Amino acid sequence: LEMDVGNAESIAAAAQTVADAGTTLTHIIHNAGVIGDDPFTNAFTGDADLQGVKDEFTTVFEINAVGPFLVARQFAKVLGAEAPSMPIIAILSSKVGSVDDNGSGGLYAYRASKAACNMIAKCLYIDLKRENKATVVLLHPGYVRTDMTGNEGLIDVEESVMGMLKAVEATGPETPFRFVDYKAALIPW
Repeated sequence: LEMDVGNAESIAAAAQTVADAGTTLTHIIHNAGVIGDDPFTNAFTGDADLQGVKDEFTTVFEINAVGPFLVARQFAKVLGAEAPSMPIIAILSSKVGSVDDNGSGGLYAYRASKAACNMIAKCLYIDLKRENKATVVLLHPGYVRTDMTGNEGLIDVEESVMGMLKAVEATGPETPFRFVDYKAALIPW
C-alpha cells in the first residue's frame, strides 16, 4: 500500500483500498514528516527569496500538520478493536514543536508545523474519543541517527522504535492524551 501524505487523493485512495479489502485496523502509526529543503537558513537574511520561504513553509505544513489530520480523517472508517480496547492513532511529532522547550530558535517551518501537528493531535483525541472511534497518542522519537539528523543523533533507530512502541501499547481507552518521548517522559507544550 503506497500513500503520499502530501496528496489528499493519495490518502483517500489508500484508505479506500484498505476498506475495499475488508480490513479493520487497530493501530495507525503516522510517521511521515519532513524538515524542509534548507531548514537551517536564517529566515531573516536580506537576500531571502520570500516566495521560496513561503513555498517551503507550505510544503512542510502540508506534510507535517495537514497530512496527519487527513490520514486520521480518511482511515477512521477502517478502525476497529474488540471491547474494551480502542483503536490507537499514534502520531510522530517532535520535541522541537514544543513552544515551552524552544530555547534555540530557528527551524521556523519545521517547528511551527510540528506545533500545529500537536494541536491537531489533541483535537483528534477529543473528537475521535467522543465518537468512540479511537484514542490518540503523540510521540517524540528522540534525536535519532537518521538521514534527517545527518546521522548525528544520540540514539539508534531501534532504541527509538522500541520505546515508542511501548508508549503506543501503554495507550488505552482510559489513557489521557499525552505527548511523550521514546522513554515515556512527558514533553512540555
